[in-house]
Amino acid sequence: MDEKFMTFLNDVPADMQGFVLDLDKLLTEKGCKRVIKEAKRGFVTSYNSPSTGKVLLNYVFRKSGVKMRIYTAGIARYESILANFPDKMKKEIIKACDCKKLIGDTCSPTCPGGYAFMMDGVEYKKCRSMAFFHELNKESSTYIQKLIEAEIAS
Repeated sequence: MDEKFMTFLNDVPADMQGFVLDLDKLLTEKGCKRVIKEAKRGFVTSYNSPSTGKVLLNYVFRKSGVKMRIYTAGIARYESILANFPDKMKKEIIKACDCKKLIGDTCSPTCPGGYAFMMDGVEYKKCRSMAFFHELNKESSTYIQKLIEAEIAS
């Protein structure tokens, strides 16, 4: 592993480093490209899809801790995964802002649009940057991994 990745990993809470390493191994073995950039608060570490080159996920450092932004283009197919999310994670998704483009409003011309999906029988149209932006912790890691595995399998 390169020095930049090790520096990033050292900034991740100790109890989550094993998860980050396992996920890194899974993604790099699937051909995802890891990109690490320095940011105001630590690093932004991204993994790009081998087939599309688009970002699958980012680790983002905040005052509150490390968060993961998951880009799930196939989210409409993952209703069963979302059904098993803990209530706290579901509330974060519901609280995320709606996608302006999907609700017929004006957004940035460079935005590709958000995600339309069903969760617990309710349809949501959420912004792609905020819909799946979860704190990295023991509880969320299992559900985050299931979502990422589904996305790279599709």
